[in-house]
Amino acid sequence: MKFGMISGIVFWALVFTGCDCCKNTPEVPKVDVSGSKSQKYAANQFVSTFSLELRDASKDGVYKKLTERRQRIFEVTKSIDVDESGVEQNSVSLTKEWSYDHGDRRLVGYVARQEFSVKLDSRKDAAMLTQLLSTEPDVEIYPTSATVKNLDSLQGVVIEAAVKNGLAKASHYAAGAGLKLGKVLYIGGDEAGVIRLGARRSKSMLYMANATDAAGTLDENSIADSVEVQAKVHLSIELK
Repeated sequence: MKFGMISGIVFWALVFTGCDCCKNTPEVPKVDVSGSKSQKYAANQFVSTFSLELRDASKDGVYKKLTERRQRIFEVTKSIDVDESGVEQNSVSLTKEWSYDHGDRRLVGYVARQEFSVKLDSRKDAAMLTQLLSTEPDVEIYPTSATVKNLDSLQGVVIEAAVKNGLAKASHYAAGAGLKLGKVLYIGGDEAGVIRLGARRSKSMLYMANATDAAGTLDENSIADSVEVQAKVHLSIELK
């Protein structure tokens, strides 16, 4: 009983004498801001993507067709100085094709599909490849993707610029309140994004036909010529 009374007295003393352990830590004054930056760069690499889709009544037959058509793809790319090793090949997908008659399912054949991509250093070569492939049967062409070879370093430059933009905003807020900036308490942000600029066309036969004009000459304008790198950061900065 005596121990309980002593404990109660100690607790009362801690609460009402204002000891440091019961005081709330004062919150550090701070300002939260966002910074952003967007920069456009000329594209210096172009990725052409296309696919083969073939059908046959037998599995061996569809694989034979695929082998023959794949070899033709290599001949086309070689004509613009891209050998077989420069053509990236995805795995072949093989599906069964069925027909349904009065509720009965019957196997009618097989469908083989394979995607390819080629990296080129000039927009002219990318347009040329599109032109050559557009005359090939069973080839479906996707819009060429424009990019830059040193994308990682450019993203770093844009992120740094976004941080500086955020710090400049914070400095204005602090000055308006008669304060100065202290240390950075938090920094983070969205992943730097890349926007392809220039031509934007959906996957279609129309896209393939428009790769060349009526006279049969190359239409490089059907391919994007630049990219835009964007970054956004969030900062929390001490005020003093």
